[in-house]
Amino acid sequence: MEPLTPSTRILQIIAGHWLSCSVYVAAKLNIAELLANGPQTVEALAAASGSHAPSLYRLLRALAAEGIFEETSKGVFSITPAATALQEDAPGNVKAFVLALLGEHYHGWGELLYSVQTGGIAFDHHFGTDIWSWYRSHPAEGLNFMKAMTAMTQYVDKAIIAAYDFSGFNTIVDVGGGNGALLMAILKATPAATGIVYDAPYVIEKTAEAIAANGLTNRCGVKGGDFFKSVPPGADAYIMKYILHDWYEEDAIRLLRNCSEVMKPGDKLLAFDAVIPEGNGPHPGKLFDITMLVATGGRERTAQEFQYLFEQAGLQFNRVIPLALPDVSIVEGEKL
Repeated sequence: MEPLTPSTRILQIIAGHWLSCSVYVAAKLNIAELLANGPQTVEALAAASGSHAPSLYRLLRALAAEGIFEETSKGVFSITPAATALQEDAPGNVKAFVLALLGEHYHGWGELLYSVQTGGIAFDHHFGTDIWSWYRSHPAEGLNFMKAMTAMTQYVDKAIIAAYDFSGFNTIVDVGGGNGALLMAILKATPAATGIVYDAPYVIEKTAEAIAANGLTNRCGVKGGDFFKSVPPGADAYIMKYILHDWYEEDAIRLLRNCSEVMKPGDKLLAFDAVIPEGNGPHPGKLFDITMLVATGGRERTAQEFQYLFEQAGLQFNRVIPLALPDVSIVEGEKL
């Protein structure tokens, strides 16, 4: 196969943008769910999804050309393995992630030029408020975003547990732990440990229910609060997954310092984030870093940048532990 010309390479990237927008519309219209019980005509799909049938046909024809849905006869479409990833109840689905990243986050990407020219947050510029306040005032989208993070990190949780021995800890506080999925997975793998999921009160409203459903009420509690003001004391391990990358240096240091102030010598702090390698090679964190630029003002960081944050907060930077997944590593720090 001949190498791509420079122009063809750029045009392929643009076509990927068109395709991702098409996937978003199919997810928003619940097409994969509507096809769960068998093929349907485009007219039936349009009626059920509130769509314009001729236009929906054009969308599904384009997606079928990419293996997302299949046109089994003229105007009749069926599900494909790829399309099951857009079914909300399918194991390992990414529907919530698609709806978030190509929904509200899409507007931030559309203002990327603003962020690059000014250093400001494109999401805030577009909506007139920061992303966390926006989610508080749009609870349905906020719940979907939480589902998206849960779905996209279930494999990360498994990789974390496989790569790190948590058995030496008595109590683990998951700072910004959301619905508690990571901490519950750790506790299931570490029967002697207990834990606390710590997050904003509106976030953890349903976390206690999830903990009870997993049979961990006696070993795992919840606590609401603002981690920029304080974190619960009394643990020997503090963990945070995809938290530090949300914040500017000053805020990240403040959060780490709040942890450091309640830690005892020998206690560990574990951050689970992308760690950007040096050089020009591809790495998922390099594009996630642009997501942070436009959405939160945070950033993905190199090992040296993590070391700076930890030391500024009064913690020793110990090591970076790569995981089987390239988009996240374990950054370990310790209170001296």
